[in-house]
Amino acid sequence: MAQHTPEDLLSTLKDISTCMFTTVDSTGRLVSRPMAVSHIDQEHRLWFFTSASSEKISDILGEGHVNLSFVADKTWVSVAGSAEVITDQQKKAELEDLGAEAYFSDGAEDTEAVLLSVTPDTAQYWEGPGKAAALVKLVKSSLSSQDSPDMGDHGRVDL
Repeated sequence: MAQHTPEDLLSTLKDISTCMFTTVDSTGRLVSRPMAVSHIDQEHRLWFFTSASSEKISDILGEGHVNLSFVADKTWVSVAGSAEVITDQQKKAELEDLGAEAYFSDGAEDTEAVLLSVTPDTAQYWEGPGKAAALVKLVKSSLSSQDSPDMGDHGRVDL
């Protein structure tokens, strides 16, 4: 498969929609939690609703370095970037989705609801052949003098 463009990769992320959102806490530990992407904009920023009292807010208020890990059937994507907390009511109303409505009593208007905006720097992706095909390739390679089996595509995209 050819090298992915930023648009190809962002389309894949929209289809997956849920990631593990990783921050660095005050002690330097990596902390991950599942989060749903509310929106991906034209500038490639990924937007999330979260609670203003969430521990991840204090993690982001430092240097704001984050990693987003997306996984689908045969696709893995790791996005590195920086995050910031957005409290703008107009932006919250613009991006309100089912998640905001489900988690906050007043939806995007809830004072506890804030947005996280992640500006990605780079992304790496891996696409595999699927479990059955991978097993066949592994067995075939182990039984022959063939080099390492081709287990799919890997690439890096600057966002």
